[in-house]
Amino acid sequence: MTGIIYECVGGVYSVKTENGFISCQARGLFRKDDTVLLTGDRVTVENDIITEIMPRKNSLIRPPVANIDKLFLVVAVASPDPSLYNIDKMLAVAAYHNIEPIIVFSKSDLDDPFGLLDIYSDLPYKTFRVSVESESDLDQIRAEIKDSICVMSGLSGVGKSTLLNRLDPSLDLKTGDISKKLGRGKNTTRTSRFFDIAGGTIADTPGFSSLSFESYDIRNRAFLSDCFPDFSEFTDDCRFTDCSHTKEKGCAVLQALAEGKIKPTRHENYCKMYEELGVYKHWEDKNSK
Repeated sequence: MTGIIYECVGGVYSVKTENGFISCQARGLFRKDDTVLLTGDRVTVENDIITEIMPRKNSLIRPPVANIDKLFLVVAVASPDPSLYNIDKMLAVAAYHNIEPIIVFSKSDLDDPFGLLDIYSDLPYKTFRVSVESESDLDQIRAEIKDSICVMSGLSGVGKSTLLNRLDPSLDLKTGDISKKLGRGKNTTRTSRFFDIAGGTIADTPGFSSLSFESYDIRNRAFLSDCFPDFSEFTDDCRFTDCSHTKEKGCAVLQALAEGKIKPTRHENYCKMYEELGVYKHWEDKNSK
């Protein structure tokens, strides 16, 4: 029997099969091989034991999910304060793993002190806005979920669970408040778990406060510019084929930046990521990204 892992709690996996949900454990060999089973894994089950993981389309460690088509990055315009670096990094991570990133601006009825709407609404990403007062984009978000396997990600306290409750009130997920002392949200979601809503499947995931490229198996910074779609129309015009787009003379990306065709914060964060990744040691695995 085959199925998809919808949730894991304490080593017990909830697997959806054609006959409904069953609770399973993983065979001991997975632990010996340090194989981590993820929400979204397609698996084979025999006598309530997961015996095999089918090849993955993609996988993420934070949030821990696999075989994702779309990633909804929920970003609060304020309360908690957004991190533009984490936003750009998560967008790059999604693109790197061939996942379509979609930005959802929550609390969009609040003032936008960081200019998020100005920065990201003009970029080649699908964007939606939600607020307590507005229902306008909810139907469009539901349309994006239909026939897709999705994940909802973002900082703690941005309203991921609240948004899911609004998309499907029957979920009745627990939601939390913002810590006034810390200025950030409290995690109410402890594990990644799938829900079937709007004709598709979406995972609610624990919030994060920081992101590490190492956690996403990203090592080669030569591929980083491919993860910035706002750079793509300019990169082919660079003087050098191995241009880093950080400081070279004749760089078309830098020219576009100077002409206002690329947002300054996007290029600043790209350069910061480029340095964070460091020099790729191609001899370790020259065929790997």
